[in-house]
Amino acid sequence: MYKILFVFCSLLTALGLKAQSGRYYMYDSLPMATGAENIAMPFVGGFNAPQFVQLDINNDGVLDLLVFDRHDQKLLPFIRKNNQWVYAKQYESVIPRLNYWIRLADLNNDSKPDIFTLTNIGNLNIYLNITQPGDKVAKFKDLGPQYYRNQYDTSFFILYNPLGLSKQDLPHIGDLDNDGDVDIVFYDPYNFSYSMFRDVRAEKSWPKDTWEFQIMDYCFGYFNEGLDNNFILGKCIYKDKLKPRHVGGASLLMFDNDEDGDFEMLASNVGFRKMTMLTNGKAQRSSYYDTMVQVDSIYPKNTRRAAEFVFPAAYMIDADADGVKDLLVSPAATADVKETENIWYYKNQGKNNKPDFKFVQTDFLANQTLDLGAKTTPAFCDYDNDGDQDLFVATNGDYELTGGLKDRVVLFENKGTATLPNYVKVVDDYLGLSQRNMGDLFIKFGDVDGDKDVDFYYGDRFGKIGWFSNTAGPNKPLNLIFASDDLLKNNVDPGMEFSAPAVFNYNNDTLPDMLVGMYNGKVALYVNQGTVANPVYTLALANAWGMRANEWSTETNPQGFMSFGYAMPEVVDIDKDGTSEVLLGTSYGAVRLYKPAGRSIYDSLSAVEDWLWQRTFNDSIVPDLGTRVNVAAADINKDSLPELMFGNGRGGLCFAKVPFAKVAKTLRLARPEVPRVYPNPASKSVTINRNQATENWTITLIDGAGRVFRNWKLLQGEKSIAADLSGIRPGFYWLQVNNGTASSAVSFAVVSAP
Repeated sequence: MYKILFVFCSLLTALGLKAQSGRYYMYDSLPMATGAENIAMPFVGGFNAPQFVQLDINNDGVLDLLVFDRHDQKLLPFIRKNNQWVYAKQYESVIPRLNYWIRLADLNNDSKPDIFTLTNIGNLNIYLNITQPGDKVAKFKDLGPQYYRNQYDTSFFILYNPLGLSKQDLPHIGDLDNDGDVDIVFYDPYNFSYSMFRDVRAEKSWPKDTWEFQIMDYCFGYFNEGLDNNFILGKCIYKDKLKPRHVGGASLLMFDNDEDGDFEMLASNVGFRKMTMLTNGKAQRSSYYDTMVQVDSIYPKNTRRAAEFVFPAAYMIDADADGVKDLLVSPAATADVKETENIWYYKNQGKNNKPDFKFVQTDFLANQTLDLGAKTTPAFCDYDNDGDQDLFVATNGDYELTGGLKDRVVLFENKGTATLPNYVKVVDDYLGLSQRNMGDLFIKFGDVDGDKDVDFYYGDRFGKIGWFSNTAGPNKPLNLIFASDDLLKNNVDPGMEFSAPAVFNYNNDTLPDMLVGMYNGKVALYVNQGTVANPVYTLALANAWGMRANEWSTETNPQGFMSFGYAMPEVVDIDKDGTSEVLLGTSYGAVRLYKPAGRSIYDSLSAVEDWLWQRTFNDSIVPDLGTRVNVAAADINKDSLPELMFGNGRGGLCFAKVPFAKVAKTLRLARPEVPRVYPNPASKSVTINRNQATENWTITLIDGAGRVFRNWKLLQGEKSIAADLSGIRPGFYWLQVNNGTASSAVSFAVVSAP
């Protein structure tokens, strides 16, 4: 254990990037509340366009829940525990890479659901479920991109074609004719009809590990859609069946709605606020083909209709573990959608093959998380000067309500202590910023004008930077007065739209300078050449230190950086070496670390992306934090190290910190509270105080080299101890607290007695 602490102490003083790489980890534990009760799962990150499937992730015989948000292609695993859904990010590494959508179906008829998704370029990709009894987690084999066979004879010059499907919409994938193989129904937007690929394994009497998709029906259900989203039964452009045809896409859910053995179709389309149920007459008519015979444009009936947001998509899962599949409805579009109260839950009071859906709530799962809408950016500030860090979060709210031009700032006041934060929402629209009609709001606190107190400043989608001057002075509660909505007073060039400012004293003079991240992924440096009374920021370099937030694309020819990046800088001394680093939020889910101190602004620095880790079962991975990721840093628990709060495009938050002890496989560390130590510096003795006295503590005095000098104990019921320091030489020390399960630590200094 002391070796671990020694490595940790070494990290605090290391100058190199390599030494501090990998020491930050994602965490779920930090008390947050929007009302009287704490949020159960505050750091899920929000929901915008979630899709739902059920899979036994941990191979315990109980179906868990996978949520895949197509907004930023983020996977969110929830395990079933004590009849509750519990967010468990450690299972992200279990599921293979997903693109655009996820469907489950049993490809090889082995009673294990396989994963169907797309490649980056839109071809069907299948991951075969190879989980075996005794495996601790589900396992999958990548079968790669799929092809379908051309039905012309073998002399035709193209026998197989890539099986491409729409990236924007949702096909239905499953066994529609109960023959043990998989069928795929999808929408053809060019002909306003639905088509079907069928696996011909059953027809060919092939073994279950052999399959081949063929295009079997380009007018599935024998109907067309009109331009007004109406369905025209008994009409199809093409009269023949079993002819090859290329593909489209749609939002589809197919299930037996009337207990007759065939599958009805629940469909919706982009731009419309309704779902339509089409009744299949195949069974009643003893038809070889699926034929839709009835249209119900009000669905579900006799309850709250799912028609209050654009492009709804439906999913059937057992939401309450009663053995019957319920209905979830959420937006299928990737942008500009309903962004709050957007997961509608209908309980099935009937059967799986004859459901009776009754509306329950609009915020399934989301009511246990923190979801502020979309495009969140956090910032820390002790606005009331009570000694702890409060949390501010900018958000666009809900696009369907605001149109993306009523961004606001939500204030979570720290109602805990300086070392034990507890964030409670107290203000929905701080400073009334929603009335300023801004979009893509990015916020920070810092000394803009150089008068030694903390101001509030922000950027927006038009490249402007505004600020509120703090007239209270240092070490007082903020008193913010609007100063300007165009601090830089410059015309915005193409590519420089969207501004993300961060105060950064580049030249170490008495006036603060500023970094500004931009849509094009670059970071500009502005030098303050004014005065305290009149700050004047002048552009020094439009791409300082070569920092950029653009994703590298391997699909372009030639390969290169994407043209956009949404660079969002945060300036923080993350490794405690006395110089500032830059954490750069990006458009693609990673936060890049740059160390510009002592380097020319014309240097092109290499970025580090593996400084932040997410614990998994077998290894550590760099977490994917979703699109439009950004970060705010502050020491919120007085452990001398900054904690990190991340915003993203989905409207939620994520959290990271440095652990003091090795993280257990469960990722839930019963770490004791960080004690209060005073006086600091100390000489003859030091008082160690804690809020809770429910456990036994062993307290160890350790120096920076990991050497142990003394031990003390605090027993249950004892809240403090005055520890004798006689004979301890002046210097920097750590007090390590161990409760028998985990450890925490706090630093302090020993000085000579007067």
